[in-house]
Amino acid sequence: MTENTTTAPKGPTQDAYNAACTALWAHRDRADRLAATLADIGAWRHLQPHTAGPEFGPLDAILDAVSVDEAAALPVIAEPTSLQEAVTAYREVMNARRRHLAASRLVWDHIEAAAIRGIDRNMPHGRG
Repeated sequence: MTENTTTAPKGPTQDAYNAACTALWAHRDRADRLAATLADIGAWRHLQPHTAGPEFGPLDAILDAVSVDEAAALPVIAEPTSLQEAVTAYREVMNARRRHLAASRLVWDHIEAAAIRGIDRNMPHGRG
């Protein structure tokens, strides 16, 4: 009987670890760019005349949701020291993404409902 002297690596390769770290930082960089863009949009919106409020209702709803959601900001990703930490951090990012998308979906549902109410208000309701 021959003994198997080859052994498989006991953990992930350094390449897999590096790829996981790169993916995590790419998510964080994208989130930072999106946050800066939303801040720019908010600053621009505050420069608009107050009489333009109805025109910007949907935008205001989105910006309000973002400002409320900042309390539940994206998790700060520390440099992971192992694949397990990298995977855990990735899961935190994906969970935060799901929460943010759910909040955005709720805002858009409200905007859509307001638009439908506007159509209903302006619809002739007399008998035909």
